[in-house]
Amino acid sequence: MTMYLLVMGLAGSGKTTLTGAFAKWMRENGHKVRVVNLDPGAEHLPYNPDFDIRSIVTVEKLMKEHGLGPNGAMLKASEVIVENAKEILKHEAFKPFDATVIIDTPGQLEIFMLRHEGYKFTSLLKRRAPTVGVFLVDGSMVYNIADLVTSWMLGLLVQVKLDIPTIPVFSKSDLIKDRSLVEKVVEDPLSLTEDIEKSLSGVTAELAIEMARLLAEYRQSLRPVLVSAITGEGFEELFSVVHEAFCSCGDLS
Repeated sequence: MTMYLLVMGLAGSGKTTLTGAFAKWMRENGHKVRVVNLDPGAEHLPYNPDFDIRSIVTVEKLMKEHGLGPNGAMLKASEVIVENAKEILKHEAFKPFDATVIIDTPGQLEIFMLRHEGYKFTSLLKRRAPTVGVFLVDGSMVYNIADLVTSWMLGLLVQVKLDIPTIPVFSKSDLIKDRSLVEKVVEDPLSLTEDIEKSLSGVTAELAIEMARLLAEYRQSLRPVLVSAITGEGFEELFSVVHEAFCSCGDLS
């Protein structure tokens, strides 16, 4: 059965690198996979896509033709993607087959996934096959409790916006110098309470603790994973969690 896997995250979180590395790992371990590039602003890809949105629209071309800046061109590109969504989904890469279709989403999360265009495209995917999200948090950039909690909370907001199971993933684990805070989140978000009270104060601390409680409740359904596209750390666990989410949203359990 087909499953669509949307790789999401803020710019620089490692979406494209992870997409290529995870697809390679899946093939090497005997799993069928297709890869889609949905980022019209991508300059270089570390993988050969089975479908590349740049064959239809590119940010660079829109900037030249319409005199737009990078963000304006990305907004326009998002509109073009949705306008052509039904034709795009007719491509061989999206057709049902017994495999995973990994979709590398646009670099600017807020321009696509947090707008109506992202929801509409995802809704079309869901009609065709179970769709699961992977939300990357750049683990190497999470140095304090505020960064950690707010970054992961953004993944919850994306899940609400797109209405799909979304797996929280801390990327670039090979670059995380101090794993203590990240490991606490992975093992038990509520254990962050003491760190929050030491680092924050007043209403801000109360809000952060409430966010940690939400993360703890969310963790019961889909546990967070630490991965490295460089070393391959966490890929087997990621595959396992993706399968769990797939069975849930595909009603195969």
